[in-house]
Amino acid sequence: MRKKIFIILIVLVMLTVTMGAYQIHQITDRPERYFASAERVQAEVTPAPTPLFDIAPYLPAGETPLPAAPNQEAEPTADPDPLGEGKPLSGIVNIALFGIDAFRSGRTTSGTMPHTDANLIVAVNFDTKEVSLISIARDIFTDVPGHDGFYKFNCLFNVGGGLQDPHGGLALACRGAEEWLGGVSVPYYFGLDFKAAIDVIDAIGGIDYDSEIDLYSLRGNKLIACKGLQHLDGEGVFAYLRMRKTAGGLDYKRTERQRKMMIALFRKIKADGQLSLIPNILEAMGKGKGLYTNMSVPQIAALAAFAADIDPDQIRSYSIHGDMYQQYFWRYSMIDQQKRIDILKAVYGIDAAPMPVDTVVYEKFLYDMGFMALQHLGYAKRLFAHIHSSVSEGEMTEAQKQAYAQCWKDYEDLRAMYDQVDQWTRARYDKLRLPVEDQNQRLEQYRALGQLERELRTSGDALNKAFGSPLELKWTTGVNNWYLKDSVINEVYVDFA
Repeated sequence: MRKKIFIILIVLVMLTVTMGAYQIHQITDRPERYFASAERVQAEVTPAPTPLFDIAPYLPAGETPLPAAPNQEAEPTADPDPLGEGKPLSGIVNIALFGIDAFRSGRTTSGTMPHTDANLIVAVNFDTKEVSLISIARDIFTDVPGHDGFYKFNCLFNVGGGLQDPHGGLALACRGAEEWLGGVSVPYYFGLDFKAAIDVIDAIGGIDYDSEIDLYSLRGNKLIACKGLQHLDGEGVFAYLRMRKTAGGLDYKRTERQRKMMIALFRKIKADGQLSLIPNILEAMGKGKGLYTNMSVPQIAALAAFAADIDPDQIRSYSIHGDMYQQYFWRYSMIDQQKRIDILKAVYGIDAAPMPVDTVVYEKFLYDMGFMALQHLGYAKRLFAHIHSSVSEGEMTEAQKQAYAQCWKDYEDLRAMYDQVDQWTRARYDKLRLPVEDQNQRLEQYRALGQLERELRTSGDALNKAFGSPLELKWTTGVNNWYLKDSVINEVYVDFA
């Protein structure tokens, strides 16, 4: 009996060793197979409201909601999402690297909320054996996939959950990156806080690096290293990656240094023969120590195996950024639209459209009338949501149904007009100032939106009253940066500081 047990154990050990050897062979011989079924990162979205019942029978004779806005003036002609929503490209896998502006305690260095102040996409092309690094500027003005509101790109992490739900936050940041990459899927991510970034560098023994700037501590009051060639530990590398205000003050210069350091670290790790150690280092750090990822250990090992054949000098470096622009008390990075299109063509071979939301003309539209319309629509949605959660169609009186139908019709009218004006504005993304004929049409749009807002206020107040006035409806509020703190417009409050 003991002999049989011993033989069985020997067989199991041999099978284990054989399977392990087979997996190692697969990792080193065909690393791309570990990414063959890459699925899009899933992020929570806010569903669009739908009416409780068919409102048509309860509307006055001849009244119907305005039709949905058609696609206006087919500018720009390129498809903004040529691959479909978040589709993968054959042979190319994107991994997002996010640097989270947070200490292990959750404290941040500016404002009250940690953001992703470093946003880097690593595009791995298994077919051509090429790697491209693409920085996405943190201060880009952007809307949010599946959510209401407008934020800086580095705030998508907060909208998705922030440190309370880091994987949800990083997932939404990936969805946002997909939009800025022309619809190319970003299925994988790494997120690191301050301490994790320092620990990773220390784990590989630091790096000898010729810094072009003096390096200061996080608070800026302690000189860590003078510029020039020297050995940098985790704290020194972190200072190099993070410094901005004491190193010229420009974020795109900082992202340039980040890409340079990433390439230098890769060169060092490869030269030291440490590539095979990376999966173990990251796995050991990944248990509640400020490092977050959705990649498996075999996938990380496969990337390390692929990297063994990559020449660091051939890694391509790009940045999606633009000049900082201040308007209406806001300060954002207005990207170079054509440069972004050229980058996506070079890396992915796609013809992407511009991103009109990050333009002067679009921000002016929001400030002049867009936010006001969104506030009206937001309060109407809140009122509908309250009614939907409180009563069913069968419990409503005829008078309540009529009030509900009229309010819903006015809501749809304003939504359709807003969408029409929104599309009209996006088609003029390249205009710093509208020509005279467009300015005249803009005035007509102002008047149309204003009239529809008044109609929605009237029917909304009547509907609220029909149900006992359960909500306080503040249809208009605030000045300057008021929209940032208005959860009716920006679904999730984020401190932009």
